[in-house]
Amino acid sequence: MPTRSRTKSIALAILVAASLNLGWQFNRMQRESVRGQKAYEEYGIIVCRFGPSRDEASRVYIELFLMVAFVGSRLPHLKGTLLTVVGFSGATAVYLHWWQYYFRLAELSESELKFVRHIAYLYNATFLDICIAVSIALLVLLHIGRALLLFRPVDWSSAFGATER
Repeated sequence: MPTRSRTKSIALAILVAASLNLGWQFNRMQRESVRGQKAYEEYGIIVCRFGPSRDEASRVYIELFLMVAFVGSRLPHLKGTLLTVVGFSGATAVYLHWWQYYFRLAELSESELKFVRHIAYLYNATFLDICIAVSIALLVLLHIGRALLLFRPVDWSSAFGATER
């Protein structure tokens, strides 16, 4: 059975990995902005973006939900459990929404999307995104296992001190 401290350390590792991934994403966005500025200065081409792409927004939301789950893993009893469930459920929902985006693109284009960069059908994903998703799934399974152990059957005859004859 997983101990609470092991769950805390795994939650911290996932949060650090997601933070590094988000920092890497912001660095990539900055480099793209600089390239767009250079293209304008050299060729007079204006590069325009209407907000963050799906993968950029998904990483930010996942980071926020993982922060909630991390805080929940540090709190005792019901408050901690509720925050952890909200955090992991939210991160899982964001991953599912991000995953469905690839299939929406395929539906709109009515063909295979060989030109779209993806890993495991996550649009513009990195291997670190996949590792984070697998780690979240592992923690969810550990929490489900721990919750199921709380509902193990009780031997009522031994609970009341009855002895067999």
